[in-house]
Amino acid sequence: MSTVLIHACCAHCLAKLLAGLAAEPSPSAPIVFWGNPNIHPLLEWRRRLKAVKMLAERAKLPLIVDDQYGLVEFCRAIHGAEAVPERCMRCYALRLGRAAQVARESGCHVFTSTLVTSRHQDHVLIRSAGDAAAVAHGLEFLYRDWRDVEPDPRLVHMLYHQQYCGCVFSEFDRYQHTHTHLWPKPEPPAPGRDGL
Repeated sequence: MSTVLIHACCAHCLAKLLAGLAAEPSPSAPIVFWGNPNIHPLLEWRRRLKAVKMLAERAKLPLIVDDQYGLVEFCRAIHGAEAVPERCMRCYALRLGRAAQVARESGCHVFTSTLVTSRHQDHVLIRSAGDAAAVAHGLEFLYRDWRDVEPDPRLVHMLYHQQYCGCVFSEFDRYQHTHTHLWPKPEPPAPGRDGL
């Protein structure tokens, strides 16, 4: 059986990808890789990593962890290209380039990413970044459109499920038009007897 390295950015998308892989005509043995310098703030990064570790334990999968919180690396990579789609293109290239490197070091000839399961990501850019990383490292990038695959509920039961892509810019995009955590404005004082 061949081995595929899975770049994972969250537990729920990892479970979707595992379900997609299991349905392939020739299933591969997965190795999970965590490497996400784009995820901020630090506590969000830790929550997602913890959930991925818990899922890997449940599924009895090997897990390779890049445990360096990458705030500075990410900011340097996207500096001057903070708007979508340029920001996302650079982010995908950063993460998939690292995943391809780890795949090669681990003896995997094929790699993929949980990004391909997301309904919120740009699949054209993901595929382009994955293919470029594959060529650079002499590998194959496995692209499948697994947006509609359902995860095994036993694998994701009670695991943290994030509310935005990961970077501070996507958090801003997600919450800027909401009232989440806003303290209500005080009501103006009632007019006094003198009509003021």
